[in-house]
Amino acid sequence: MDALQWLVFFICICFKATQTESSWTVDVPSSVEGLLGSCVVIPCTYNYPDITVHTFTGIWRSDDRVIYHPTQSNTVEKYRGRTKILGDLSKKNCSLMIENLQQSDGGPFFFRIELDGTNMFSYFSNKVSISMIGEPNPTDFFVQEEVKEGQTVSAFCSVSHSCPTYPPDFHWSHSGEQHFQTQKLQNGQWKATSTLTFHSDRTDHNKPLQCRVTYHGGKQQETSKTIKVKYAPVNVKVEYQSDVNEGETAHLKCSSDANPVSSYEWHSETGALLNKGQTYTMSNVSRHSEAVYCTAVNEEGRVRSSTVKLNVLYAPDIETYSKCSSYNGIVKCDCIVQSRPPSMVHFVLGDRVLQITKLEKNGSVTTGTLQTDFGSFKFVHCLANNTLGNANLTLSLPANDNMQNIFIASGAGVIFLIILIAIGVGTVKRCRGQSDGTPKSDLSTMRSDRPAEPPRYAQTKRKENYEDVHCNDIYTNDSVYGNMETDWDESVYANM
Repeated sequence: MDALQWLVFFICICFKATQTESSWTVDVPSSVEGLLGSCVVIPCTYNYPDITVHTFTGIWRSDDRVIYHPTQSNTVEKYRGRTKILGDLSKKNCSLMIENLQQSDGGPFFFRIELDGTNMFSYFSNKVSISMIGEPNPTDFFVQEEVKEGQTVSAFCSVSHSCPTYPPDFHWSHSGEQHFQTQKLQNGQWKATSTLTFHSDRTDHNKPLQCRVTYHGGKQQETSKTIKVKYAPVNVKVEYQSDVNEGETAHLKCSSDANPVSSYEWHSETGALLNKGQTYTMSNVSRHSEAVYCTAVNEEGRVRSSTVKLNVLYAPDIETYSKCSSYNGIVKCDCIVQSRPPSMVHFVLGDRVLQITKLEKNGSVTTGTLQTDFGSFKFVHCLANNTLGNANLTLSLPANDNMQNIFIASGAGVIFLIILIAIGVGTVKRCRGQSDGTPKSDLSTMRSDRPAEPPRYAQTKRKENYEDVHCNDIYTNDSVYGNMETDWDESVYANM
C-alpha cells in the first residue's frame, strides 16, 4: 500500500470516528425544580448511532453511584424503589422519575445507555441538578368577581409542578362542571389548570370561592376570592307592632335582602303612593285605616311585600240597629257591638243582670242575644265592655202579645157597638122623618162632622250615655220602674 492509500484510509477512519461521536447525544435540562416530599420527573431524550439494536439498558448515575438500574441490586439502597425510567428506551425516551423527593437528592445526575451490551455511552457532559422547594409555587386564580344572578361564572385555578405522572388534585368549594387540563412548560415544569363553571345565585353573594390544590405527597395550597352577586330584592316584608290603639301613631319599617341595597316606597292597598323611605308613620290610626304594603327597588328589579293591616283596638260601639222583636209571643233582643278586642255583653232588666242566651263573635262584631220573659217592662239595657272602655244602649221592648189581643178584641167590640148604635139612631131618625114628612136622606152623602185623624204614638228615645245606667242604681232604686206614678195614669183610671 503506497502512501496515498494510507492517507485515504486514515482520513476515512477519522471521519468514521467523528461521525460516531456526534451520534451520541442527549437532551436534558440543566436543572429542574422539585417539591420536597413529592415527585420530580427529569425529561430526557437521547440519540445513538444508526445501528441495529436489540437490547436497551438505561442507567442513571450520580458520579460514582448508580441511582437507577433495571436490576434493583445494582441501585444504591437510598434510591431503591424511588427511581424509575418512565420513557421507552427503544423510542429514545430516557425520562427519570424520583419519588418522595428528599433534600439530599439534588444531584447532579447523568444518563448512560448500553446497547446489546457492546455499544455504550455515558453522557457526562449533560448533567442535571434538582432545585428543592419546601412549599408549592403560588396558585394562579382568576374569576369574574362581580356578576348578576343567573349569570354563568367560570373560575380558573392553575399551578406549576414537576410531577406529570401524579398531577395535583383540585377541589372547589362550589359545585359545578369541572374541566382539567395540563400543559408542558420548560425545564421539566408542567402547568395544571382546573376550570369550574356554574350559574351564580344570590346565596353566592359575599361568599368566598375557594380552590384547594393537593400535590402528590400530601402537601396542600388554598386560595380564594369573594364573589359579588347583584340580585333583585327578596324577602321584602313590613315590620310593625300589630296591635295599636285607635287614635295612636303607628311606625312601620320595610326590610329586604338585595344587592345593591334597596330603596323603598309605601303604597296604599289601592296602589296610591304614600311615602318614600324605609319607614312610614301612620298618625291617628282608626279602625277604618287602609291596609298598606311596601316596595323594595334596586337596579335589578322591584318587589313588593304582602299587604298588612293594623289590628286597631277600640272601645265598644253598640250598633243602632240593635233591637228587640217578638214572634209567636216570644221576645228576643239582639245587641250588636263593634269592638276590638271583642266585648263582653250583658242585659239589665230592672234591677237584674240577666244571663244572655247566646253570644256570637265574628271578627270585630260581637252579638249578644237575650230571650226571656220580660214581664211588663217596656225597656231593657244592653251593656258592652272590653279593656278599652264600655258602652250602653236602651232597647224598647215590644208590647205583650196577649195585651195586644185584648186591646184588639176590645177595639173590635167597641167598633161593633158603635155600628149598632149608628144603625139604631138611623132607624129612629127615619121613622121620625117619615112621620114629620122630612125627605129621606141618602147614606152615600153622609159626612162626619170632623175629619178623621191617624192615631198618634209616643216616640221611643234610645239612651246612649252609659252614666244613665248603673247596676248599683238599678239594684237600689226600685222606684225607677216599680213605683212610677203620673197624673196621666190617675186621669185615665178616674174616668173609666
